[in-house]
Amino acid sequence: MKLITRRQALGGVGAAVTAGIGLMPRRARAAGELTVWWTQGFYKAENDAVINWMADWEKRNNTKVNLTIMNGPDVVTKLIAAMQVGDVPDVVHTVTGDRLLVPRAAWNDQLEDVSDVVESQKAEFTETALNSARIYNAKQKKSSYYTVPTKASSLLNEIWVPLVEEAGFAAADIPPTQDKFFDFFQTVQDKLRGKGKRIFGLGYSMAAKEVDAGNLFHQFLVAYGGVGIVTPDGKLNIDDPAVRKAATTSLERLTTPFKKGYVPPGAINWGDVDNNNAFFARQIVMTPNATISIAAAQMDKPDLYYKEILTRGVPLGNDGKEVASILAISPTIIPKGSKNVDGAKALLRDFIQPANLNAYLKETRARYLPVMASIVKNDPYWTDPKDPHRPVAVDMGLTKPTVPWWNSYNPAYSSVLSEQIWPQAEANITQNNMTPEQATEEAAKRIKQLFEQYQK
Repeated sequence: MKLITRRQALGGVGAAVTAGIGLMPRRARAAGELTVWWTQGFYKAENDAVINWMADWEKRNNTKVNLTIMNGPDVVTKLIAAMQVGDVPDVVHTVTGDRLLVPRAAWNDQLEDVSDVVESQKAEFTETALNSARIYNAKQKKSSYYTVPTKASSLLNEIWVPLVEEAGFAAADIPPTQDKFFDFFQTVQDKLRGKGKRIFGLGYSMAAKEVDAGNLFHQFLVAYGGVGIVTPDGKLNIDDPAVRKAATTSLERLTTPFKKGYVPPGAINWGDVDNNNAFFARQIVMTPNATISIAAAQMDKPDLYYKEILTRGVPLGNDGKEVASILAISPTIIPKGSKNVDGAKALLRDFIQPANLNAYLKETRARYLPVMASIVKNDPYWTDPKDPHRPVAVDMGLTKPTVPWWNSYNPAYSSVLSEQIWPQAEANITQNNMTPEQATEEAAKRIKQLFEQYQK
């Protein structure tokens, strides 16, 4: 197996984007080869898991695999460039592609229909996974499976127990409901500042880039009653009073702590790893995070993993009722123009066999969740009561209520996420002195324009 480094892979991206269709395609790949692009993990074990699996598959199938591992934003950028020049890889696993790229690519008929791959394990996939994979193709005028669900994640909250205790509290003191939960960490900051500690209570990601800020805003949106912003039939519902109120409340609840100094000033520029880094540096007491990556990265440090880092799911609503988690389903796709579609489908059919998928996810330290309930049911690893993190993630993503991202209902919402409409609304409040109501109205106007571009 040939492994291409991220630096090598990205060497020609700028030229590809600039040159567009005028770029000369590289020579055709040898028969039987597969070119695979895969999103880089947060820690070494994630990358090793896919490298080892691809190497094993290559030997078992006598098919050469050229594997490239690169970070999430680069996968999206490079794939867009590859589609423009008509020289695409055979298989792409993009962690954020379900939100930022895939729905629009399917709409534009740029992805292979992978229904036969999905059907091979359809009975195993969760309903949310299948809903996320079934997308509308405007050219073919049909909905079909254009992605293979691979792994799942939902928003969680990572907390430093020692900092909570230093402030005079215990983990049991953390309230269970939405507003009280997050307000608690402002109180913790006040207590720590009183002891001379330069620590922030809330590690909110608030930058208008990548996906963390959008993840946080939208989970708040659901918590405050805005889950119906797009209906399952794809209609925009942003003028509904309940949705509008939920959006305004979400913006207010996220930006007010920032303006009051409970969120680090640099959070408006954070990339997706920066909240993790601030947490490890103990600059923040807690941070919302899309996976258990923070804890899993410390698995070889038992005191940190088992005693000091606490994982909590999304809080209950202010009314005490459960709030659905938005479940992101990381897709694996075959771009149209692949030179080895049959080989790509064979690889994916093998990869998503429950035993293989389970082994891969466990080797990644279970940062992501299975997209098959039977994996959790049949392997006690996932619900081990001695583990303080995995069962929480499983509970949020596979046991309690979940909803798919709205771009599975209408690809226009993929454009909303790509343009960072809601994080930009936060910036309009924190940096441009808009009120939450004004920022919501500004966001709504642009979202309506984007939805006009996606009419069936």
